[in-house]
Amino acid sequence: ERQAMALLALAIMGYGFDAQSFTGSQVGIITDRFHADARIQEIRLFRITDALRQGKIPIVAGFQGMSDEREITTLGRGGSDVTAVALAAALRADVCEFYKDVEGIFTENPAEFPRARFVPELTFTELAELAQAGSEVIHPRACALAAKYRVQLKISSSFNNKRGTMVVEKSMAKMEKAFVRAIAHQQKLARIALIDVTKKQRCLHQVITRLTAERIPVLFFSHGIAHNNRFDLAFIIPEPDLARAREILTGLIKEVKAENLNILDDLASVALVGPGVGNDPEIIAGTLDTLHKARIHLEAFSLNATRLTCFLRRHQLRLAVTALLARFRLTEE
Repeated sequence: ERQAMALLALAIMGYGFDAQSFTGSQVGIITDRFHADARIQEIRLFRITDALRQGKIPIVAGFQGMSDEREITTLGRGGSDVTAVALAAALRADVCEFYKDVEGIFTENPAEFPRARFVPELTFTELAELAQAGSEVIHPRACALAAKYRVQLKISSSFNNKRGTMVVEKSMAKMEKAFVRAIAHQQKLARIALIDVTKKQRCLHQVITRLTAERIPVLFFSHGIAHNNRFDLAFIIPEPDLARAREILTGLIKEVKAENLNILDDLASVALVGPGVGNDPEIIAGTLDTLHKARIHLEAFSLNATRLTCFLRRHQLRLAVTALLARFRLTEE
């Protein structure tokens, strides 16, 4: 990031414009103390605004900041996206433009599904749902910031100016009709379950608190129906977090009086995103019917107003995505 900002400043000056590069700490990006996964607390803009008043083009290194103790911190995966939106929000910019290796948002990843259709416009909520469901165009934290501060986004290609996706607060497409805007998937998920847990107050709270304290994302949880005052407590999490989750839950087995720990480490998910998808009987039935006809077994299923997520075994993921793209007409003719 630091090398890139310096090279970009030199390139801009080579075209006859004045530019000034800043690190995250120099520009006043103040974060919490979680070094490798820090969250931005505030941005002290005076150095950027001074540069702008002097007619300079400020260039800021993404992915980094400084804690109150003046320790250099990094923002974790997607930190550059977060930096861009945070700066746009702090500066009250009209739009925050991203230049990526794709022309915008598609109905699926075009690198994996070449017939995926281009999406010219979607809402903050839909973009955030796609990001949380596995789309890697924009990081979920950046989406959340854009929605919170109403920062309009444009996502375009670094290699051409053919088109770009606009991310807006509200979309007028199809008005009240529920429809699938796009699909996203995640390949590396795992299920970890405490088996035969003794039913008692605050048990779920106790386990969730331990996981979230270590910033382990819980994508889905289920506690089943208690039988003889005992139940299973299962969580679906990203596979890279499995080792830490196993360590935490192993330490809790005696505390919550569980019999043992069960792990299934070859899960994936496919999510349908769009206005009203989780409330629409036709979309829900169509999804389940499509997967049933493809002989795909669901390990779990969750929904909200704008997202419907199916958890399945990893080897069936591509078949599921292909079938759902066809069912909801999300490919180029």
